[in-house]
Amino acid sequence: MPTVFSPGEPETRPLDPTAVVYTTGDKVAQLLGIAAGEPVLGAANATSDGFYITGTDLREHGFESGDTIFVYSDLDPLGTEFTIGTPVVAEISGVKYVKLPASNTHANYTTAANTEIQNLTIFTNGKSRGVTKNIVNDHIRRIQDRIDNITHNAWRPYLVSAEYINFDTYKPYRRRYYTDYVGTAPLLFRNVQQILRIELWQGDDYREIGGAEARIEFDNVASLTGKKIYMSTGHGKVATLTAGTGTGEWRGEIDANSTAQNLADLINKEDRVSKVAVEFSPAFTLEGSTSNVAVHNEFLASANSDYGTGVVKVTSMRSVKAGEECSIVTDSSDITIDQTSIHTATVSGASGTFTGGSPSGVITVNSTTGFNKAGVITDGTNVVRYSGLSATQFTGCFTVTGTAPSSGTITQHSLVVDLQGGSSSGDSARLRDWWLDSEMGIIYFNNSYPFFEWNAIKCSYIYGERYLEKAIEEAATKLVASELLMADDRSVLIPEGGQNIDLGSKAQLWRREAMEILARYKEVVVFA
Repeated sequence: MPTVFSPGEPETRPLDPTAVVYTTGDKVAQLLGIAAGEPVLGAANATSDGFYITGTDLREHGFESGDTIFVYSDLDPLGTEFTIGTPVVAEISGVKYVKLPASNTHANYTTAANTEIQNLTIFTNGKSRGVTKNIVNDHIRRIQDRIDNITHNAWRPYLVSAEYINFDTYKPYRRRYYTDYVGTAPLLFRNVQQILRIELWQGDDYREIGGAEARIEFDNVASLTGKKIYMSTGHGKVATLTAGTGTGEWRGEIDANSTAQNLADLINKEDRVSKVAVEFSPAFTLEGSTSNVAVHNEFLASANSDYGTGVVKVTSMRSVKAGEECSIVTDSSDITIDQTSIHTATVSGASGTFTGGSPSGVITVNSTTGFNKAGVITDGTNVVRYSGLSATQFTGCFTVTGTAPSSGTITQHSLVVDLQGGSSSGDSARLRDWWLDSEMGIIYFNNSYPFFEWNAIKCSYIYGERYLEKAIEEAATKLVASELLMADDRSVLIPEGGQNIDLGSKAQLWRREAMEILARYKEVVVFA
């Protein structure tokens, strides 16, 4: 029989386990003294939006999105650097080439002018070198984990999904002198970047004061295949989570426990079950990133934890009240959504265009009071996203599933944070519900606090140093370089010439220097 791995809360791990943070392949190559690969001839005249090479050159030298190329010709002997996009196949006069998309090219790059293109990224996934970019990045990822384990700290964001904490109170019924708080909760890690959840045990359930939440409950899962859950970030973007068997879907045909876990795995993009990212529509990016934002960037899910079997808790990754702009709906009557603020309205008509690139649909209702300023709504069958509202209308509407409802009742579930006295009065601030000493990792409680019991607080947060120190970068670079030197194919890495130090001694020297650096960064706990 198949074994269903159902751990409940996700483990503590890097927020993005696959990210290369502490060093780069180019920095490693510079330490090793490796130069960029040989240039290739342009296969066709450059156009205003890219350069052209042969398929053979692509396979041998490797060109990928984000690589920097150096292009020169007889008409531009000094050359110019460009950053390329994803290579694509292009046909010119019946001949197929590989196009390297780039902007601001010019007419000096022609075949007649002997245009040459050099990839300045030293380690590529081409076949001309034994050590590829993927191999180097795998080494970097292992070294990152090793550095974190050695120092008991992190220079990248780490996610703590569930940490149980005791509540330390100071005279529970009145504040002590010199304090403006009733108690504290010291976290296990310092350098807290963001609090995601603060769950306070109330004797029979948790009260969430750290992030806006919703709970999804499953009962009858016999007919969930093809059913959908829709999640909106609050600015007119919607992600569709479909029940199915694909890696971008959640399985809903086994039992409530397995269904809940599979949905949580999809929301969190769990690598252990090969889940892939589910992006929002329309797609959007954030500052400093070229990747589209996906569900796992905006929401955190826990399944079958201490909320009950077949229950998924979903919280916004946005801090405290900001998460209340998120909304969630479903087209299945076998899925219950609770722990939310429920809004309903009676539809009187629909007009405009609800499809296409520039939707202008308008749904008229009796009142939009309580609805999010942008989000997703449903009448139980049809699902519509909207980007604005007035007193009696949803505007900028687009049909996600079905058609635009022209009658009946529409519903929206808004995520809610259960602050003291409601979100209109409570908040994260020194004189409000709670506040955080991020450097020391201590939560101070003012108005909201749990029962006076052991493990009364359950916290989720992101920690890690915000600044990657150059010393850590140096240590990571030297450790990766030493591993490459000890590999069987190291001979293709090092340029020919005399060596003052043999390769084995150099690898050991770099390793020793790296460990000396890391020794100064070890986190030590002293009990006085």
